[in-house]
Amino acid sequence: MSVPRRVSSLAGAVLVAVLLAAGCGTTPAEAPETDPTAVQSGYPKVIDQGGAEPVTIEAEPQRIAALSPDVAEAALELIGPERLVAVPRNLSSPSLGNHVEDAASVPEQLAPGNDPDPDQVLSYEPDLILLTPRHEGEQDAASVLGGTGIPVLAMEHWDDLDDIAANLMLLGEALDAEEQAESLVEEMNLRRDAVADAVADLDRPSVLALSNQAGTPFVIGPDAFTSALIELGGGESAAEAAGVRATGPADPELIVSAEPDAILLVDVKGSGRDSFDAVLENPAVADLPAMTEDRVLILPAASALATGITHTLDGLEELAGWLHPDALDHD
Repeated sequence: MSVPRRVSSLAGAVLVAVLLAAGCGTTPAEAPETDPTAVQSGYPKVIDQGGAEPVTIEAEPQRIAALSPDVAEAALELIGPERLVAVPRNLSSPSLGNHVEDAASVPEQLAPGNDPDPDQVLSYEPDLILLTPRHEGEQDAASVLGGTGIPVLAMEHWDDLDDIAANLMLLGEALDAEEQAESLVEEMNLRRDAVADAVADLDRPSVLALSNQAGTPFVIGPDAFTSALIELGGGESAAEAAGVRATGPADPELIVSAEPDAILLVDVKGSGRDSFDAVLENPAVADLPAMTEDRVLILPAASALATGITHTLDGLEELAGWLHPDALDHD
């Protein structure tokens, strides 16, 4: 409904009068400046890292350098890319990362490797540093960076879904994203429990897992994250039965001695099944029932390694559905 011309003119006159009065009268008192950290009632926070020294974070981090793929993916899942200043470049690959566009938008893209340069990291002016100190280079960097006064969260264990959940909760506390972390962990637990219930009383085929992470096929060891995923999905690690103790080069004789019922290929490089031909086309390997009956599944590292974070549940469900096609409801 249109406003009558007389009423509209009157409203305009009143507005002009109010503005003139404000210009001629006393100036209202200015609002006091607010401390931008005052609304962050949760800070400073003291983050308990278990056996390591607690880390104090004075204010909500705004310039986060995430040096390792797993912790970087977890941060992207919790808070997105806006507060990140550095992540590993390989997270921009769909075979490894689940937040490819977000990862690519982070200003600094770190070269792959396990030896971060502390001086380079400091040049990004971070107010929080995240890393996984599995290797000597990462441990040395954590020691140096920890002495700069910048808070460093070092999350070493990503061996199973429980570790992922614990690390999500720890990061959620550090990044002021507790509710998001709790929601993600709750969904993970529900999906894991559904798979566990579905395969609980079924026979467990042996599965040998191979990866192409080093540009050549490797056998994944029984203590690796992928082997834990196989167990949860209703299989057994064939690596352990073959005497494999740690992830290492895939020798055809070892593969044959494992006698796997099925073979899982973890594609880290995004190069597909052909990248495993060096061992799969070996005559003795090719004669295994798992090969002749094509009981072979290929999964991207983005859902088969701990770097997948919550997307490892996608890998778990695909694994379980592959091993036990009648057990899971795929509707």
